[in-house]
Amino acid sequence: MSLPRAVFAVLVAVSLLTACDTTPKKPEDCARIDWRSEGRSTALDGRAMDAGWRRGAACQQLGTNPDRKAFESGWAEGQATYCTPRFLLREGRRNDGFGPICRGMDEATLQRAWNHGRLLYEADQRVQRLDNDLVNLRARADDVKLPQGDRDTARAQLSGVIAARAQAIATRDRLESEANANGWGLGR
Repeated sequence: MSLPRAVFAVLVAVSLLTACDTTPKKPEDCARIDWRSEGRSTALDGRAMDAGWRRGAACQQLGTNPDRKAFESGWAEGQATYCTPRFLLREGRRNDGFGPICRGMDEATLQRAWNHGRLLYEADQRVQRLDNDLVNLRARADDVKLPQGDRDTARAQLSGVIAARAQAIATRDRLESEANANGWGLGR
């Protein structure tokens, strides 16, 4: 990478980090925050209440009076949604983490649902990889610019990838059926 491109890349990275910084800088920034929504989204991200209150603490330092009760109420609503098997199944299937906010609840069931979601994530990824392999092998099998031996090899590999894809889809279907049997839904 040339120096000008490297400098440009650093500038872009710094500007992105700055754009993502949501720490209030002025009292007006604090006035625009919906504290109930802030608490809810904190819990739906699986973050502890204190971790999410950092913006509130910053607003207090700016001399404003953030609504802690609204934040806590929203956080409790978000926690009630987050700490359900259906939600955690979906989090696992999206490859999102399992936050530490469900202590004292049926943690074994919640962990099982999240783990099941992770298995679904892995199954989804396997099907996607095999789909990509099929596209690439079909393109190689039909590419007249390749030597005949390479095209024949690609054609020979197609049946194995098609069989592996069918097996991966069957595994994913079984996992989805098990999630439904547990009452967790598909978690999409």
